[in-house]
Amino acid sequence: MPEVGVGERLKTVVVGYGFIGRVHSERWSKIDEVKLTAVVDIVPERAREAAETYRCNAYTSLSEALDREKPDIVDICTPTYTHKQLVLEALNAHTNVVCEKPLALSLQDCREIIKAAKESGMKFMVAHCLRFFPDYSTVKRLVEGGEVGEPRIARAYRLSAKPGWATWYLNQDKSGGVIVDLAIHDVDFLRWLFADEVSRVYAQALKPRDVKAQTHAQVLLKFRKGYIAFVEASWSMPDGFPFTTYFEVAGTDGIVLLDSRASTPLTIHRRGGVEELSPVDRDGYLLELQHFARCVLEDKTPMVPGEEAVKTLEVCFAAVESSLTGEPVNLPLEEV
Repeated sequence: MPEVGVGERLKTVVVGYGFIGRVHSERWSKIDEVKLTAVVDIVPERAREAAETYRCNAYTSLSEALDREKPDIVDICTPTYTHKQLVLEALNAHTNVVCEKPLALSLQDCREIIKAAKESGMKFMVAHCLRFFPDYSTVKRLVEGGEVGEPRIARAYRLSAKPGWATWYLNQDKSGGVIVDLAIHDVDFLRWLFADEVSRVYAQALKPRDVKAQTHAQVLLKFRKGYIAFVEASWSMPDGFPFTTYFEVAGTDGIVLLDSRASTPLTIHRRGGVEELSPVDRDGYLLELQHFARCVLEDKTPMVPGEEAVKTLEVCFAAVESSLTGEPVNLPLEEV
């Protein structure tokens, strides 16, 4: 990686200009320490659109962008089944890499990526965004501060209609299905919230006849310390159904609720009554990318390195296995 001098900005290349690539490009453009130098997309029109919007260069291949831009950061925002090849290409070019979740579609591919990241000496992070969303990080702070007593149980829902922006989501071999792509958000947050690992998983999932992927799942998690959690994720809601999330964690002295449908989404219920907390007006995606930029500039370990992301992904793979066999699955897995 080229050295970054005092006052210089981190040259950043975004790969993939679909939904999340657009979100990330817009956030990178707001970070003072960063210069969005290029966007890569295999669809030339989309790459050109990004170039016009952000006054940066457009490419249709990562290799060309790496050769010409010599970036400090590469941000992989492409479909899941393409992650491994692109991440390895960027790491081999000695570039710091942030990659969208899920990292890959097998533990073996994940381990290859982690090995390459270690050998490169570059910073590597998987973009598990809930850890940076202010409402979710507030839940973490409240639980750690003892506001609900000793935590015991949690429930999470993440529901939407069928993804209409990209067909690859509805192919199990390309996205991993609704558990690996959508439920993974809440699985990762639960691991982070409880600071504990899942020991056992039981799951049920729906795979419609006309779709090549599981589109609705219910996952029961048991943690090593005894916590239990329920996660439901869906792409099977009716067309027009608003994207909806709900999270609750209950302890011996109270319960914290986070509901996207509520006018005041974050509330705490205790014996003394209900406390409503005002939403925190900060952008989780921006905080996430600012964090990674600081890790590069200050030589710090990112919040979600590859090893941490793989632990979450392993739970999701176990849930898929359970949904197919109808039996509970113990962790860790042998191999997926």
